[in-house]
Amino acid sequence: MIDFQQNLYMEEYNFKETQELRSAVRGDIPTSEQISGIEVRLSKAGIIDNKTRKFGPFPGLATIYFMNIVLSDLSTSEIDLNLNGFEKVDDKQTLAVDRTLFYWKKTDDTPKPPSQIHIMSSLLKSKKGLRDTAAVVASAKDDNNFKDLTSQLGSLLKTASSFTTISGIVFQVAGIVGNLLKDVEDKPLLTRFQSFTDLGGNFNQLGRTDNPFTNRYAELDYSIYIRDVQRQKEADANQ
Repeated sequence: MIDFQQNLYMEEYNFKETQELRSAVRGDIPTSEQISGIEVRLSKAGIIDNKTRKFGPFPGLATIYFMNIVLSDLSTSEIDLNLNGFEKVDDKQTLAVDRTLFYWKKTDDTPKPPSQIHIMSSLLKSKKGLRDTAAVVASAKDDNNFKDLTSQLGSLLKTASSFTTISGIVFQVAGIVGNLLKDVEDKPLLTRFQSFTDLGGNFNQLGRTDNPFTNRYAELDYSIYIRDVQRQKEADANQ
């Protein structure tokens, strides 16, 4: 059983609080009606120490799984679950995983921005070779417990439940995936649970905000972008 509480970093990043602290020097923060786009990117995932000893002719390379679970109050019916595998990973190696974890653009069909986004990312060391990650994800989504937990999360997101309650259920979802993987170490190299809240209110911070974190084994960096209507019009006009 994987213990996702080991090597865990948790944070709730509240944009309302951030803007209140900066209100004395900035007056151009848009209201929710003026926000045109929100994107959360995984800007970096790297292995610092793969916990594999170099010995004789063996170079000390590791097999790594990278799991991402994303949910928001805009997508309450489904959990976005992604799993990747990497072979022959050395110490001080950056994984090729620069990607968008969450994206929302204001349209006629999706006029309301999210007020909360929750992301869990975990780097797991495998004791054996890689499994078929697509098959593992498919099996997890077909699991009855997974379906029940997804339903619970959908209800919780509608009622703006506590950070602790939501993270606890997400860890249970991750545990289902971990059990299907088998042959992985019971302590992840690094797990991040990150919540972004008050994104759709009147206190939003424009542009890019970086959220890096590093422990002794790995690093996981997120970047969040909040765009306003005027800039979006200018960008669209230049395409």
